[in-house]
Amino acid sequence: MNTQSQRGGGSLAALLAVLFTGMAALAAWQRFMDASLALIADEQHYLSAFHQAESALSWGTGQCWRGEDGQCLRPPGGNFQACLLAGARGRWILRGHGDGVAEPVYLYRVVAMRPVGQLGDGATSWRLTPLPAGWLDYHPG
Repeated sequence: MNTQSQRGGGSLAALLAVLFTGMAALAAWQRFMDASLALIADEQHYLSAFHQAESALSWGTGQCWRGEDGQCLRPPGGNFQACLLAGARGRWILRGHGDGVAEPVYLYRVVAMRPVGQLGDGATSWRLTPLPAGWLDYHPG
């Protein structure tokens, strides 16, 4: 083999192969990171909505209710809502609603109602007492 005629073509080809392999690996890594970032954003939105629903349940138990099925209360300036629902077998259910990006998050709590007085229009005012082991993440329908 004549050393005078060698110009480094093989070295250049090997360098290009390594370069293209590295670029392909970086592109694959970028796609993986983009997918992971979207997944993390979805998880953050869900956790925010979940905590809003939990806050709605906590806030709702401290409010006075009319005792009507489907009554909903929202705090002034709040980003959640609590609703009172009539459940099966005479039970009452408090539903906490958190606003999710794709869909809302609902949490439920079985509650007992006790009268605390009269409202201005003569209707009875009720307070809610959460029942033990009454946490639900589905509507008991």
